[in-house]
Amino acid sequence: MIELLHSTHKSNVDSILKNSLHATSKFDTFGLDVRKGVVYCWLKKEHNKMWANNSDYIYLRVLVDENRCRVADMEWISFAMTYRQGILKPKNEEAAKLFAEIYKVTSVSISEYFDGLFYTPEVLVKGDISADSISLLDD
Repeated sequence: MIELLHSTHKSNVDSILKNSLHATSKFDTFGLDVRKGVVYCWLKKEHNKMWANNSDYIYLRVLVDENRCRVADMEWISFAMTYRQGILKPKNEEAAKLFAEIYKVTSVSISEYFDGLFYTPEVLVKGDISADSISLLDD
């Protein structure tokens, strides 16, 4: 078992603590198996480049089986989304697909991950995380 962090908006906390964290595929627009049916987590607070400085978000501690976890560099999938959406870069579907493929092929099992391997390591936990494995992180 491994302890991970999940960040969520404060308004979601009571529901999560009561009903669990449900795996989602809503951030998988590239059809990547590695991102299907997962809960997105962090190894450390410092890895969360998205919501780290937003006081509306808090951290939950989750305990999961290591065999359910892969670590991937969120930077690659962010580049892929940027090229697909054409917001900060010109739309380029070929570039988007290439960055998504890099994200997939460079992901590693959590046992293979070492600190510093990725700039923004996100942990992809397959399946739901039950409420009895979730608690508020004491700061």
